[in-house]
Amino acid sequence: MLDYNKSFIEVQFPVSRISKESYKERKAGASQTLTGLGKWWGRKPLVMVRAALLGTLMPVSDDYSKDRKIFLKIMTMDEEGLWLRKHKNISKKKLWQLTTEEEREKYFREGSTAKKPKYPKGMSRENKKSMKEELQRIAFDRLSYDDKLSYCRRPEEVELTSESEWGIINDHLETNASSLQELIQELGKKRFGHIPKVGDCFSGGGSIPFEAARMGAEAYGSDLNPIAALLTWASVNIAGATNEKIDELKEFQQKVYEKVDEQIKEWGIEHNEKGHRADAYLYCNEVVCPECGQHVPLLPSLKIDKKNRVGVNLIKNGNKYNFKIINNYSKKEFNSINNDATIENYKLVCPNCNMKTPIPAIRGDNDDGVKRDYRYNIPNDLRKWNKTDFVNREDDIYNERIYAIRYLDDKGNRYYREPFEKDINNEKKVNNLLNEKISKWQEKGIIPNQKIKKGWNTNQLTYERGWSYWHHIFNSRQLLISGLISMNIRKLSKNKKELAFGIISLNKIIHFNSKLSQWLSGSRNVKHTFYNQALNTFFNYGTRGLKKLENIWFFDINNDLIQTNINVDLEDARNIKVNNDIWITDPPYADAVNYHELSEFFLAWDKPLLEETFPEWYTDSKRVLAVKGTGKSFNESMIEIYENLADNMPDNGYQVVMFTHQDVKVWSELTMILWSAGLKVASAWNISTETGSSGIKQGNYVKGTVLLVLQKQTSNDFAFQDEVYDEIQIEVRNMIDSMKGIDYKDIPDFTDADYLLASYAAALKVLTGYGEIDGIDIDYWLSGDRNEESPVEKLIKKARDVANSYLIPEEFEKNHWFELSNAERFFIRGLELEMNNEHTIGAYQELAKGFGVKEYKTMFHNFEANNVRLKTPSEYKMSYLENEFNEKDFSGSLLRHLLVAILESAKNDSTNSGRTYLKGVFNQSQDYWYKKPLMREILTFISKIEMVDHMEHWHEEAKYSKLLREALKNEGV
Repeated sequence: MLDYNKSFIEVQFPVSRISKESYKERKAGASQTLTGLGKWWGRKPLVMVRAALLGTLMPVSDDYSKDRKIFLKIMTMDEEGLWLRKHKNISKKKLWQLTTEEEREKYFREGSTAKKPKYPKGMSRENKKSMKEELQRIAFDRLSYDDKLSYCRRPEEVELTSESEWGIINDHLETNASSLQELIQELGKKRFGHIPKVGDCFSGGGSIPFEAARMGAEAYGSDLNPIAALLTWASVNIAGATNEKIDELKEFQQKVYEKVDEQIKEWGIEHNEKGHRADAYLYCNEVVCPECGQHVPLLPSLKIDKKNRVGVNLIKNGNKYNFKIINNYSKKEFNSINNDATIENYKLVCPNCNMKTPIPAIRGDNDDGVKRDYRYNIPNDLRKWNKTDFVNREDDIYNERIYAIRYLDDKGNRYYREPFEKDINNEKKVNNLLNEKISKWQEKGIIPNQKIKKGWNTNQLTYERGWSYWHHIFNSRQLLISGLISMNIRKLSKNKKELAFGIISLNKIIHFNSKLSQWLSGSRNVKHTFYNQALNTFFNYGTRGLKKLENIWFFDINNDLIQTNINVDLEDARNIKVNNDIWITDPPYADAVNYHELSEFFLAWDKPLLEETFPEWYTDSKRVLAVKGTGKSFNESMIEIYENLADNMPDNGYQVVMFTHQDVKVWSELTMILWSAGLKVASAWNISTETGSSGIKQGNYVKGTVLLVLQKQTSNDFAFQDEVYDEIQIEVRNMIDSMKGIDYKDIPDFTDADYLLASYAAALKVLTGYGEIDGIDIDYWLSGDRNEESPVEKLIKKARDVANSYLIPEEFEKNHWFELSNAERFFIRGLELEMNNEHTIGAYQELAKGFGVKEYKTMFHNFEANNVRLKTPSEYKMSYLENEFNEKDFSGSLLRHLLVAILESAKNDSTNSGRTYLKGVFNQSQDYWYKKPLMREILTFISKIEMVDHMEHWHEEAKYSKLLREALKNEGV
């Protein structure tokens, strides 16, 4: 019996598989469907959006296990779906490893070995093809889910067309669909009476409305920011266009490029005296050493090309230095050339006098010691550039020089050289050309003419370089090329779609060609401007010639035809008047990313083009209206927005709010915001999307995304806090029992972090189910920053404690488990995560919060994103007499001593050594015999690791854990 009053995502969600699929999509980089359209910060994976929408529309039955199987089948995440997605063959050597002795005799030629497996001879082509397919399936089915993904396309790249598979789906859901789009529309009609309408008021890069439309829903996307609205529009009208339309856009691209190329060749600014064309230019800043007066180029690295061992050498010439490019350094010389770098730890290292001077001292920073809200609000002696400037003046603190150029010879081979006379003349010609054109181009909006507004990110540009207009962060060559492109987009475009396509293409050019573009000697390439979420200035940077911009301009458009209605608005979320059945949003909650400021980098170029393309849109970043930060005004804005969304959805509608914070305080504030907005929590799930890439934040931050599922709050019931706490305890236990009941033991879907998150959701579900709770004054707690814990925060923490108490490994008696310290329980449950193949930082951080363990990193052998694991006994370097832990509850604990005993047993190949150690420690306090049952339980738990394939590093010591347990058990018998 299907229940359309409750959706699948309220009851369960296969977080493990969706996390793995989200991570796979993230790692696809530029080949992701929407990433190619342009830069936006924090785009959510399309597979996560797909899962959230399907989970919201799909009803539940009285068979939760069957519901899960159907959900995975629709998402092509079950066995048949993965086989459908498989597009790479498993190698013969891997096939040999995955087959039995009997199967090897059948599928491989006699005499085959693991190193040289060979298929049988004498088979017809058809039979051989059939045999290979059969063997691939046998081996594929034996791989883990993670390993299978390495051979698979993403779910969005395949279409489920199997009649038998759709028969199973339709039979369970009482539908008559043969495609995902038909299914979504049928489910929407059953639930809402019409094709489902899905909206997002913080559309950003367009992931949510795009995926909703692609799935068959009617979609709505809006954003306050014009760049976000442009990308959302492009996701539908370009990534969702027909192949014929894409071909037309590519023709337009080609025309613009050819015109620009023709002009550059005519000017002769990219060719040397041999007729070779440059594809990359390297520039550096230069300052005067305050100690000796020498002009010093600022080079943090003298390496230019690591693969070919190319570097730059500084040759003194009076009070300046000349550059000499050295090709083919010896390995020894190349490894040491950075010893002569002129920047170290943000200090000038003068090669003339060997004195080190902090860069802030050279800039003349005037830090008067007054504490300020903004880091870059300190005055200094840098000249502030004016509107007519596009190069440094000779008397500026910073000057700029070109120090290397990479050319392509007639055969396409690349080579580097320092600037020759012809190159210097080319630079002068570029400056002269720009000088002739800059005023007219700025007047026409071909290149930027706007001032850089003050802000947290934008202040950095003025403070560190003196730049005050947006065109200052591009050098003459970059301005000239981007200006030519901008001009020809206007001249050659014939319609709105070509103009819009031209804007996003121009944005890609400036993203990869500004003074904020690093030169990477490892990849020998010019990196994009926003490698993180900031505007970073560099002492040296790379510039792309037009030839090197070719692959940026002619980017791949991963189009997928969208056939349903989608509307895109440039609108403040508080003013939206569009009704949607489901709102899926990713709000800028407590976020350090200043989207409004960063987007002005693009808006400076886009303003006139946007005005022509979308005359109904405004073209500024609306900083004043942007929802940002924390505190009273932020909270009030969020309540207003989500109250408006609740008013614009039916009583049986849903909201899914995505956010990336797992701090209890953030949870409590968000709870009160949504509660005040008239919403109640139905469930919450954590999807891990973490990658090892760098960001604005340093250190190990949670990179998972929480999906908070909400419905309208219709209750006016009143409750007391003690009653609420009793309900929370029951709800937490029920939720954990439910999750355990539907978990797959072969591929566990829920980790401890998920169970703890479920406890948060249980608390929120109970809290927001009431109209009012005694002693919780929401207005008071949201009216400003409060140092004390709110009642909501306290209740969420209590829910977490309930979960921690309820989640006990099966090897432990309940009373024994609570004899362990929090740090010991953290380590054991951490090992349980590792056994379940969980290696994400967020999972261990959440676990540490749950146990209140703060200093835990010394317990880990590795603490990098997606590669987290705890130390083994031998990895503690046998320093068991030393307190090597900051966590005081662990250093002298029973578990710590047991790890030493395991190590002693393994080292001496004798359990007597381990027992002797334990007796020496615990007989002093007469605890040895009392603690033996708990010792055996811990050792039983650790011994299980011997059977965990992916934890080979523990196998030897897990074996001795089992032997030590038996020795303790038999002792005294």
